[in-house]
Amino acid sequence: MSKRMLSGAFVALVLLFLSGTLVQGAEAIGVAITSVNFAAPSPEKENLDGEWVEITNKDTAAQSLTGWTLEDEGNHTYTFPEFSLNAGSSVKVHTGEGTDTARDLYWGRSTSVWNNGGDVATLRDASGNIVSSYSGEAEEA
Repeated sequence: MSKRMLSGAFVALVLLFLSGTLVQGAEAIGVAITSVNFAAPSPEKENLDGEWVEITNKDTAAQSLTGWTLEDEGNHTYTFPEFSLNAGSSVKVHTGEGTDTARDLYWGRSTSVWNNGGDVATLRDASGNIVSSYSGEAEEA
């Protein structure tokens, strides 16, 4: 093979590798469910704030979550109020009642949402598209 063909093949391989890396990197950046606690400490009814889903913005820019939803397998749905999640930040959505802050949002429910034996948390954007899903079992509280 000539030097020119080898150089062209090398460039093509590098571009192919980089295009795959960029696609993979693009999928890894953004908003995602990163942690859950499906089981509040006992007695559960008195500790609903201990039941939560954590959402992280892995992107380099703030992301508006206004109108987004978080739901379980039983179709209990939390709709985000006017809220922006800063780049690199996380927010916990608690089942119980409280005052919303930049780090903690409250569903305002008086009963648990998440199944202690395991559940699926699904995050959807304002158009209803699935952004992230987290399936897991509750750990003993």
